[in-house]
Amino acid sequence: MSEINRDGDLELNIGAARALHLAAQDMLAPRRRRASKADVLAAIRRMGMLQIDTISVVARSPYLVLWSRLGDYEPGWLDELLAEGHLFEYWAHEACFLPIEDYGLYRHRMLDPEA
Repeated sequence: MSEINRDGDLELNIGAARALHLAAQDMLAPRRRRASKADVLAAIRRMGMLQIDTISVVARSPYLVLWSRLGDYEPGWLDELLAEGHLFEYWAHEACFLPIEDYGLYRHRMLDPEA
């Protein structure tokens, strides 16, 4: 349950706060079908970036992040999207896969990392 208090602030109970957090991470949407390569790209666009983490207990972190949002998908699609130029790798917070349409937002830092 949620309500607006007298100060105009939104107050959430723990269940509503959890649901809000999971929805914001795109983890509550029901899966209608097996994910496609386009769904992988759309998920990365919604997240804004996908952090590259080389730690691999079960699988590398980027693949687990996508699986948690998409369900069954082909992990090789991430590499294909990179090779096809739909994504690029850059240091954005950490090493990340980023949508190519955001390239211009990072170009100045590529040219002058101290900027």
